[in-house]
Amino acid sequence: MNPTPTATPVPILRSTLAGYAFLISHWQRALVAAAPYTLAYIAQLVLMQALGDATGNPALSMGFFLLSLVTVVASLALSAACLRMAVLGDYSGWHGLKAGADEGRIFIVGLLVSALTLLVFIMAFMFWAVVLGSIAAGAMSRAGIDPEAEGLELADAMAYLGTADWAVAGVVGLAAAALLIWLSARLVLALPATIANRKIMVLSAWSLSNGNALRIAAALLLTSLPLLALEAGLYELICAMLGSRPLYVPVPVGADQINAPALAAAEEYLRWNGLMAFINIPVFSGLYAYIYRNRTATPVAGDALA
Repeated sequence: MNPTPTATPVPILRSTLAGYAFLISHWQRALVAAAPYTLAYIAQLVLMQALGDATGNPALSMGFFLLSLVTVVASLALSAACLRMAVLGDYSGWHGLKAGADEGRIFIVGLLVSALTLLVFIMAFMFWAVVLGSIAAGAMSRAGIDPEAEGLELADAMAYLGTADWAVAGVVGLAAAALLIWLSARLVLALPATIANRKIMVLSAWSLSNGNALRIAAALLLTSLPLLALEAGLYELICAMLGSRPLYVPVPVGADQINAPALAAAEEYLRWNGLMAFINIPVFSGLYAYIYRNRTATPVAGDALA
């Protein structure tokens, strides 16, 4: 039986506070539950650095692959444990960690949600690229240049874009980003719904966000942006103290193997964000659980913010 959404609107600020409150009240359990994942992830990062100096080493490549599998399994166990605690008040297992049906369901739901999000992302990106190409072609035509005759690529054509052209491209890009955020808001309750109902729920949980997609999206942004900013600041402080950037790995792009600093920096912060899973997963588990209970009027024992 699918949960029936209530008419109560999702409170944005209280949802965010509930996520952080869950972390504060469960940080010891979360820290221990995250230990297998954190250790595997650190080992994976160390091996990744070694692979950079020993490209083509089959033993290191196999070790990295196996560590990646261990990291994925450990992250699923951590996510399921935090969701069980947040949604059901279930503290069974070793600090909430188990290896059972919940973890399998979370894995499938994660794959399905990721596939849907990736599909929409690809479509939105392709649309934005077509629009940008059209704008660039128009800018070159205004400059008296035939892009086909000159054989210029998009990267070269972008040099002819003016302020108004960039503004239009930016608006289209923001619209594509807004679509992805809206989709995430519509799908995010699939995780707590799956845990609460002990069955896989993706599109069947879609109705839970009816009329509240913008509020849920706002709660997601209000929770994630300060958290990401604090974690990025912490990483920069650690780098300043060490005098180096331990997670930075140059990214070669193109036939000439030119390093892409912007892409390398983005991957660097993603690695750090993955290392901070012992904070991020509990926070968002608390956020998801609070919104789910708000939408279904489902109480949980000891929930002070319900």
